Amino acid sequence: MPERRTYPTAITVNGATHQELSHELAVRWTLGQHARVGGQILLLIPNKGTFRNMNTLLTELAKLDAVTVDTLRGGLAWRGGAVLAAWPNRESLATIADDPRVKALCVIPWLEQDTRAWDIAATPERLGETTSPVVTPLDPVVVVALTQLTGTVNHSNNLVGALDHRDAVAVLRLLHKGRYALPHEAVYEWALSNGWPARGAERLREIAEKIDAGRTVQMRGSSPLAPDTLKRWKAESLKP
Repeated sequence: MPERRTYPTAITVNGATHQELSHELAVRWTLGQHARVGGQILLLIPNKGTFRNMNTLLTELAKLDAVTVDTLRGGLAWRGGAVLAAWPNRESLATIADDPRVKALCVIPWLEQDTRAWDIAATPERLGETTSPVVTPLDPVVVVALTQLTGTVNHSNNLVGALDHRDAVAVLRLLHKGRYALPHEAVYEWALSNGWPARGAERLREIAEKIDAGRTVQMRGSSPLAPDTLKRWKAESLKP
């Protein structure tokens, strides 16, 4: 099982409906973490025009010498420290959460669908009146199969390697053949919560979505799974 990176995390009330409060909570938390961990604050925003006609604590934070403002659309010239991610989409949030330079991360959400998986995986401190998302359950047999896959693939390859991709396809195909549902967002949430790097979890989600929809996913070579694999997964899932 891969190791999960651990550092302080927090999430504020929704930035779309509680702009001032979310900014105040996020800035206060981030400055407190910056005082603790040092380095340089990264203010992650969707685009450079975000602050146009905006006058909030975030725009004041962006003016500080200790702050780098970036969109993650190019090279990130940042030496590491605390991060305030304002209204990130799923891809940018997952990318920054995996960055080894991150020492603390606070998120201002906008769309729940963009922060949900990270929220479930990171179990952040909740700033303001927020509630934790409800985890979408997976069938116990699917969990056993994904746990086995997690222990066999090379996570530094993010399922790009031929053998790792083959193994992932083989596992998900067998589950689909056994009529087990593969809700791709729940698979993604599970993968992030169990130490998968963001890019690997995203590729696993994409494969699960295609196979669950009955689409063909090519793989090199034959399945490495034994004929009785599904039976063994079922037996394992029944253990207390």
